[in-house]
Amino acid sequence: MSESKKKPIVVVIDIDDDIGSVTGRSLIIGEDDVKKVAVDFAIKRPEDADTNAIFAGINLYEDLKLASREPEIAIIGGHPKSNMLAQMIIKDRAKQVVEEINEKDVELYLVSDGTDELLVAEVLRDIAPIAALKRVIVEQHLGVEGSYFLLARYVKKAIEDPKYSKYFLGVPGVLIALFGILSVFDFIYLALKVVLAVAGIFLVIKGFDLEDKTYNAFRGLARYAREINYFQIASLGVLLVSFFASIFAGYYSVVNKTQPLIIAGGITANVIPIIFLGFILYIVISKIFYGLTRSSINIGGNVAQIVVLTSLAFSFYELGTKMIDMAPLLGTITGSDILAIFIDSGFILYVVLGTAVAVLIEAANYFYFKRDKRPKEG
Repeated sequence: MSESKKKPIVVVIDIDDDIGSVTGRSLIIGEDDVKKVAVDFAIKRPEDADTNAIFAGINLYEDLKLASREPEIAIIGGHPKSNMLAQMIIKDRAKQVVEEINEKDVELYLVSDGTDELLVAEVLRDIAPIAALKRVIVEQHLGVEGSYFLLARYVKKAIEDPKYSKYFLGVPGVLIALFGILSVFDFIYLALKVVLAVAGIFLVIKGFDLEDKTYNAFRGLARYAREINYFQIASLGVLLVSFFASIFAGYYSVVNKTQPLIIAGGITANVIPIIFLGFILYIVISKIFYGLTRSSINIGGNVAQIVVLTSLAFSFYELGTKMIDMAPLLGTITGSDILAIFIDSGFILYVVLGTAVAVLIEAANYFYFKRDKRPKEG
């Protein structure tokens, strides 16, 4: 097997930038500078796991040097709070390292003190091939007193370090607060259900690594809430109410009902029309009313949408009512019975008529504005 001709770069990854916060340098390139920073950091933070990672990187660098590979070494820091921002910073700094070394073919040897840093390998693959990954685990032999001392250190870090305190204190704090508030009002069982639901949601988000996506989604929602006008807020509220109303209508339509056709008819006649009604009100409030205040209303297009939604709501209502009316008259329901109900309800007719009226409105709206925009003679 032939030896790789690519120049090896040993990269010590410090995702939370502990080294930078202590030494004042988050990007260190070159053997001499790395060894100076290693000694400086080891003197100030001898018990930190990053100390072992730096010296493990230097050890790997020396091994590659003995193998006549002419390696280079660098320490790259990230960000103390945001994992996503840390990955972006590390990627940019890794590009700087490769550009400064100024070699065409390079490969990266990543060294870290934990699994988070090794995840950065996926980000750095765009810059250069990853030749190897090394995770440094510190070996310790402790007695009973030493174990308690180590545990106390970890607890202190979990409380004081923002990276860990949000999980060690923040999440349990939210759960305890929810349980306490609901318990004050004598909702013990509800409190247990809410706490379990919140804990389950948190575990799903953390387990599937959805933290950044969830944060961005809530931030986008907050930005949207700041930017939308009160007409849109009202229309969203009406739409939300219509969804809840449709759920209750569906429940009371099928409760204590046993015949499948009556259940299907109740849902069709009550749930679907209410949802369509919610969308109609949404268009009226968020588009027509808002457009009137801005003098930018597309009355033809909005009316056409309302006509289509109204025809659909009426069609489903008639279909559901027909299903309920026919259910007691039918014994064993067949496919032909369903087809007959579908046709007799006038569903197709109402939908076609509604669509045709909407097309006529859109056409009239188009020709009106087309004529209005023609240059005036004389």
